[in-house]
Amino acid sequence: MIDHIATHFTLSRHREAAAIGRRLAIETRYLCRPFEVAHEVARAGQSNPDFAAAAVAAALREAGLAVGDIGYLIGHTTTPLQPLPGNIAFVADRLGYGGPHLELRQACTGFANALMIAFGLLAMPGAQPVAIVGSETGSLFFDPNDADRCPGQCVNLVQMGDGAGAIVLGPGGGRASIEAAWFGAIGLNRATGLQASAETPRTFGHDFATILASGAQLFEAGKGAAAQHGVELDGVDTIIPHQVSGRIGRQAAAHFGLPAERFSVNADRLGNTGSAAIWLALAELRRAGPARGSRTLILGAEATKFMHGGFVYEHG
Repeated sequence: MIDHIATHFTLSRHREAAAIGRRLAIETRYLCRPFEVAHEVARAGQSNPDFAAAAVAAALREAGLAVGDIGYLIGHTTTPLQPLPGNIAFVADRLGYGGPHLELRQACTGFANALMIAFGLLAMPGAQPVAIVGSETGSLFFDPNDADRCPGQCVNLVQMGDGAGAIVLGPGGGRASIEAAWFGAIGLNRATGLQASAETPRTFGHDFATILASGAQLFEAGKGAAAQHGVELDGVDTIIPHQVSGRIGRQAAAHFGLPAERFSVNADRLGNTGSAAIWLALAELRRAGPARGSRTLILGAEATKFMHGGFVYEHG
């Protein structure tokens, strides 16, 4: 992709971009656009709602449920098809779902707030299953001509991936379970680390120094929140950190003083998929067939306003 951008657009920093990719240990990721022109839409059938609807449909098949069995549909994304109507409305169209739905405009910790809402819905008498989907098509928010003008865009070029992941939660009694979920923030009165401003609405701006400095704080905030729920890092079999880079597992292991093999990472192959990252990582873990009763701790985080969230997954 770096060579393609250098050939089709003005990118004198292609060696720098390649070096950034190696430093982030991101080797491959999927993109919904061909990068033939600077501003383009997704390939046919690969828009954000297309990805999200396909992910929900796959989760329903795995659960043995039909679309009509869903009591609520929750989406979270930072790269919607358009500002209004919400992205999740188009997802509902593609699924043929006529029930209630809502959307969170939140990136890497949208999964945590979605769980808070789902838990409340599922606690009601007669509750039906709740589907949650996180989806991103961030490559559409990248102008390849900006890579030379703004060095930080080289990071976006090699780091971000497109995709969607979904989960279906039932009111109880299933073989697998999610518990001890939380959402928190340490960004009060702090400048944003990641934003898409009104002046540049289709461009993500990163304050990389601020993001880097916050990493250890978010690790500790997540560990502390888990401990408040009675979960210690030594008491779980696997830890899934937010998939910001292919090195995040080793970095988290070094920070916590734990073996690197305890951490599950797919960002080296998928890149940072934002809202989709945690659900994709959990789906990959489930496909690997962990032992029944094994416990996985999810430690999500994001740099927009330094939020964190997580939960414990027990495999059934």
